[in-house]
Amino acid sequence: MENFRKPDLNKPRYRAPRKNAHDKDFLKALFEKYPHLKKYKRGDITKIIRNFNKEKIVDTVINTREGVDLSQGIGRLFIGSCHVVQKENVDFGKSIKYGVKVMHKNWTTDGQLGKIFYTNTNVKYRIEDSTLWIFKPAREFKRLVAKMFPENWKMYVEVNGKDYISSYHKAPKKKINVDISDEYNEFE
Repeated sequence: MENFRKPDLNKPRYRAPRKNAHDKDFLKALFEKYPHLKKYKRGDITKIIRNFNKEKIVDTVINTREGVDLSQGIGRLFIGSCHVVQKENVDFGKSIKYGVKVMHKNWTTDGQLGKIFYTNTNVKYRIEDSTLWIFKPAREFKRLVAKMFPENWKMYVEVNGKDYISSYHKAPKKKINVDISDEYNEFE
């Protein structure tokens, strides 16, 4: 058995600066485009966006095998299961507790891991510079997938590490389209 040293949590850390998606610039552009939304505060708009993402997108991705087609042709989200082959999956909590490196073996899911996949290669209309887009799920989304995956792990698409993600994804049965405003013009 390999010994495990507890990390020093008091050492200095570096955190890259982050930009919030719902900052002043976003609100300014939103209010310029849709002046009737000025009656809402920043917290209200953030709450509306978070509720939409949680209730519509996240719940649909978790409860359906095919995932969801994001509106405006941005891409597709789905959960896939795959084998852990190369990397060690250390359980840090138990390793610190016992002083020995303890590995996650995922016995409840037959060694399968649940991952959130995003693809924009198979959408109907290609977006310019789509290779520059990435998807980083929020912590709540990742934790919800980690909680729900062991219960329904056979429902999700099994993904091989050598194939393209877009080849696994069929057109979802449920599409989410949101009409933000009657005044929306996609050519503006």
